[in-house]
Amino acid sequence: MHTLDHIDLKLINELQTDSKQSIKQLAAKVNLSITPTHERIKRMESNKVIDKYVAIVKPETLGKSLIVYCQVTLVKHQEVFFKEFENYVADIDEIVEVSYIAGAYDFLLKIILNDMSHYQDFVMKKISQLEIISNIQSSFIIKQTKNTTKISVHP
Repeated sequence: MHTLDHIDLKLINELQTDSKQSIKQLAAKVNLSITPTHERIKRMESNKVIDKYVAIVKPETLGKSLIVYCQVTLVKHQEVFFKEFENYVADIDEIVEVSYIAGAYDFLLKIILNDMSHYQDFVMKKISQLEIISNIQSSFIIKQTKNTTKISVHP
């Protein structure tokens, strides 16, 4: 893997703040000309330091007012069950994050839904259909006090 220098880290910070900045704007902020700035960004993209660019949408603007974290326990700790679960949840649109975790539960899911009625329908028709799940514990977000995708890096 390529080592990131202080200019790469500055570019990462800038792109995480606003990825729609032009190469010209970014070059000025890191004190490079346009071509080397562009080459650095392309290198970080090809090395998967930068994975992708996305638009971050506020869920409530789409009628999605309920954020739920579900802790899921499987019936057995066997590779076949873990793979089945991962494959199953990969195709459920309401689930935006899936993490395999250590501790009392096996997985942590972040789910974005319209409301409690949608949650009930989601549990009954989607999650509960998978027989390898032994327990689901849900926590509902009352208010988010911080929500960012930016990873702290210091040049």
